Amino acid sequence: MTKLFVILAKPCLAWLCVESREMGGETPPRAFTIAACPRLLLRAAAPLPQNEIALMPLLSSCLPRPLALLRATLVLAGALACQLPGMAAELKQYQYHQVFISTCRADPRTDTIRMYWKDASGVPLGNFARLDAQLRAQGQEMVCATNAGIYDKQLQPLGLYVENGAQLRRLNTRKNAYGNFYLQPNGVFVLGERQAYIVETNDYEAEIGLWNSVARYATQSGPLLIVEGRINPRFDPGSANTVVRNAACLDAAGVVTLAIARNPISFYDFATFLRDTLKCSDALYLDGSISRMYPTLEANMGPAFGAMIAVVKARPGK
Repeated sequence: MTKLFVILAKPCLAWLCVESREMGGETPPRAFTIAACPRLLLRAAAPLPQNEIALMPLLSSCLPRPLALLRATLVLAGALACQLPGMAAELKQYQYHQVFISTCRADPRTDTIRMYWKDASGVPLGNFARLDAQLRAQGQEMVCATNAGIYDKQLQPLGLYVENGAQLRRLNTRKNAYGNFYLQPNGVFVLGERQAYIVETNDYEAEIGLWNSVARYATQSGPLLIVEGRINPRFDPGSANTVVRNAACLDAAGVVTLAIARNPISFYDFATFLRDTLKCSDALYLDGSISRMYPTLEANMGPAFGAMIAVVKARPGK
């Protein structure tokens, strides 16, 4: 009888399906070691009734950054496939001190998270109303959306941008320049096949061929707000520099949260909220005062922006 297990490989956040056959009686828990990462130990649970699924966390991580693990995970994930039950993105409102924060939580394994920049004629969409119209024409609708990073006066992403597997803007490795984008460390929010990653720019550059092969969608911005549970040490807890801000973050289970502080907040306080309230282990700042989120009252107010991140679903009857 075939037993089905699911293992969550953090920090690469890949879901693997492992089959185990009973050899008479109960099968003991098994341990699996990935050769490329000897210190990574994944344990399967005790056998379950047929067709049930167990969600197992990673017991120990291999590297500070996910390079060797990612390489091994991709090989295994390509050979294994499983179906997970459908889930819907979750919209929530929070009050953090005197700041109102809107969030959209989506699981890349079960929800459709995409990035959009231009329409079919090559013109930047610029706002949620135009993106919504485009999606509806394609039989889809937005569950939520926010702007996807810092851009220039021509509404072009300032750094790496990948859409539907095509790299439309190159990785920006410049460091000594003015603006939030260049505050170090900065990074890249990557959407792969049913997985999401937040990667420091230096790490992305060091394995650029590998990451480019993984990225179906990607946007580069900065600074990173949280790296492996630690708030960016450049942030001042007493800073009076407060503006509207938005971010993308990941929790330990690999679930994505898009968040926007709808009234002014400092970098430090925003990062603290993402880590302590939303339990995000990694977070990337997207942009400041121009930032907006759909659905909110002010979603289509303000200037046009560059690319957008959206959680979408099929329209009923389509």
